[in-house]
Amino acid sequence: MEFGWSWHIEWQSSYEFHGHHIDQVLEDVTTQFQRVMVAKLTRFGKSLIIDGKVQSTVSDEYIYHETLVHPLLLSLDKPKSVLILGGGEGATLREVLKHESVNRAVMVDIDQAVIDFARKHLTEWHTGSFDDPRTTLVIDDALRYVEKTQEKFDAIVLDLTDPIMGNSSYKLYTKEFYEKLSRLVGDDGGIVTQATSPSFSLDTFSVIYNTLRSIFRKVSASITYVPSFDGLWGFVYASNKVTPSQLSPESINSLIAQRIRGKLRYYDGETHSMLFSIPKNIREKLSSEKRISTESNPVTVPA
Repeated sequence: MEFGWSWHIEWQSSYEFHGHHIDQVLEDVTTQFQRVMVAKLTRFGKSLIIDGKVQSTVSDEYIYHETLVHPLLLSLDKPKSVLILGGGEGATLREVLKHESVNRAVMVDIDQAVIDFARKHLTEWHTGSFDDPRTTLVIDDALRYVEKTQEKFDAIVLDLTDPIMGNSSYKLYTKEFYEKLSRLVGDDGGIVTQATSPSFSLDTFSVIYNTLRSIFRKVSASITYVPSFDGLWGFVYASNKVTPSQLSPESINSLIAQRIRGKLRYYDGETHSMLFSIPKNIREKLSSEKRISTESNPVTVPA
């Protein structure tokens, strides 16, 4: 990330970037694991930036977080226990806790500093969800936690930073890691992961999809436009039993009315149908992808 004349410059590849004008930097620290900043961007307002990449902004974070959480959880049979890996802002946790069936949400984040930032600066994101009695907050490496836990979950939500070689997340997009997750959810559960941008890293998106397809019997992908990310964003849902993409708009609206407490700003039946209506060129890339991400040859984003 580079700064000049109060600009945040985010590289999308080695030859293109997206620039955000900064009105104010609220806090900027380098932790043991990553560089974490909260800044007010002129267009998008208060924003969380980690390792040079905008993670979410107050103006449109709900687009990403509702798309990540609700298609999977509504496709499952009233999930009670949910594991969240990453998600330091607390917004993924917020959306999970809107499901009336959920009585336990375990959130694992590697960096206490991000949680501290969220409590201090990102109240609009977490809305107090860290202190909900159903929440168990764990500061730990996600890989280590998954390897040692004996608990089973109905759903696992991966709200991780992008797989950049050398960062704390790239090992969490591999076949070996997904195999570990499959043992934690069993045949009746499912997982979802953010899967980077089809606009800037279509190869990465398709490899994540294909890697999950090598482990789970039912895998589907969705895409949506996130303005502050300056492009499409991808999500992949995996289960041995259910496929969110097969739910009709009418079913989604009915499930929302029955099972979700609180307001949704983006996601409903019509939006659900749009999310899974993927253009032909992206569908062809997903169906033809052969590569599988492994620990020895992990997939990473280009910048």
